[in-house]
Amino acid sequence: MASDSAPTTHGGCLCGSVQYTVSGPLRPVWQCHCVRCQKVTGNFMAATGALAADITLNHLGALNWFHPGDDPNVAYAFCRRCGSTMFWRMMDQDPADERWSICAGTLDDAVGLRTEAIWFSDHAAAHTHLDPTVEHLTSNDL
Repeated sequence: MASDSAPTTHGGCLCGSVQYTVSGPLRPVWQCHCVRCQKVTGNFMAATGALAADITLNHLGALNWFHPGDDPNVAYAFCRRCGSTMFWRMMDQDPADERWSICAGTLDDAVGLRTEAIWFSDHAAAHTHLDPTVEHLTSNDL
């Protein structure tokens, strides 16, 4: 759990049925342009992350986890009411150090967060401009 001096961040889905609080530090944003993230989000995944133990959910039964058939080690969470993509996580993590990625667009107060890396830059859609000042990692790098 986060210390008493850790920052508190809030977020939620478009309709408000899924809300969360993060009572700990957020990592910088990573963009993922893999085909799966493009399909799940409609463009690309831009996500920060935190320890799962630092995330408190209030979802009124609306949070749903999707496990793709081609990779059962990955799970994406979305609001079953409005469809907002909320989180993703790897399933084979040590529960004591489990981390969730949090879709950056769902944060209410993301002051100070910056994009640190662009993953699968070689898979980015043609309409997407990739910031040349941010580290690019191709599928060969990952």
